Amino acid sequence: MNIPPASFRVTPYGEVDAEALERLHDVYDTTQLLCLVDGLDLLLKDMNNIGGLRDGLLRVHAMAKTVLDGAALSVSVTEGGSIWEEAESLDEDLVELGNWLASVRAQLRPLIELMPADPH
Repeated sequence: MNIPPASFRVTPYGEVDAEALERLHDVYDTTQLLCLVDGLDLLLKDMNNIGGLRDGLLRVHAMAKTVLDGAALSVSVTEGGSIWEEAESLDEDLVELGNWLASVRAQLRPLIELMPADPH
C-alpha cells in the first residue's frame, strides 16, 4: 500500500499547505513584516495618526460646500490653501497610503497561500 505524503503540515498556528510552506522557507523574509510596521508608524505620523486625513477630508468637504453649493464659509481662508491644493495634498497622502497598503498585501499574499487545500 502506497500512502501519499500529507498535503498539509500542522503548525502551532494551524494546518498549512506543505508545499507552500517549503517554498516559503528559503525565500520569505519575516523581517519585512516588521518593516511594514515601521512604515505604518511613519505614515501615521505624517498623517497625524489618520486624524489628519480625516480632518483634511472634512476641511475639503467644507470648502467644497462653499465653492460648489454656496454655503457660508466654515474654513478660515487663512487656515489653508486653495481648495485644489487641499485636495491635491489629500490625494498625495492617499496615494502614499495606497502604496503602503499594496506592499502590505504583497507581503501577506504568500502567507495566505499557506491555506491548505481543505481548510475544514
